[in-house]
Amino acid sequence: MEDKMSNSFLTTMVGKGVRAYKSGPEAWHGLLLAVNSDHIVLYNEKDGYIYQRSNHIKNVVADDKANIQIANELTPHDTNESKFEDILSNLIGEEVKINRGPESRKGRLLGVNGDYLALYVEKEGVSYFNLDHVKSFSIKAKEDDKEKESENDRVNKENTEKDNGKMKENQVVSFIDVNSLNRLFKYLKYSYIMINRGPEGVEGILVDVKDNLITLVFQDQVLRVNRNHVKSIREKMNQENSNDNSNQNNNHSILSAKKKQQDRKRKN
Repeated sequence: MEDKMSNSFLTTMVGKGVRAYKSGPEAWHGLLLAVNSDHIVLYNEKDGYIYQRSNHIKNVVADDKANIQIANELTPHDTNESKFEDILSNLIGEEVKINRGPESRKGRLLGVNGDYLALYVEKEGVSYFNLDHVKSFSIKAKEDDKEKESENDRVNKENTEKDNGKMKENQVVSFIDVNSLNRLFKYLKYSYIMINRGPEGVEGILVDVKDNLITLVFQDQVLRVNRNHVKSIREKMNQENSNDNSNQNNNHSILSAKKKQQDRKRKN
């Protein structure tokens, strides 16, 4: 595990423009608002309030070009001493952005359960994130003096969101509500899932979870993933698999995987 950056050092930079990570896809920049026990809080106009776990911060540099002020009409989110995961739990129902880089996703936070969170993502449905790999999240600032929408505006907005496949503000979305990632995987057994994204992403039918090892089958390939390296999971929709003749290939893959497992047991 990476060494935690000294809080006393970071505290001296509160109220100044900083960049957490000098460069790269995981870099955040903004006004440093608070340094808490397990995270720091930044703010910038584009991303809003940014909460970043301290033990994932490799470096922090001063950003002299940052001239960021929090407007009076913006409602600040909790920047006081509190645990990273507790703040996340208080934001259920809100639109948040999880992480940066290939694993980043923006959507409605549905739940924080044990060691994972559930996020409704437009056009993808529900994604599940391993909390151990959630390095940061951000939430837009809200305007206190924003005029209330008229009934017609609200209806038009909801119709537009429905047409675009977006989640309506008060829409209830079902998700797998269990208390651990291990139980989540057991619930998803024999489902077609995607684990991680970007260059680390793999997909296939989940056929076994044992001894911290996850076994997937994709067509005639058997893939194994270390449970500790799982960053995100989502169940792929049927239409996403249509190009692969999913039903026929999936049934064939499950039978093939079971046969290979039986063959290995005989050899041992």
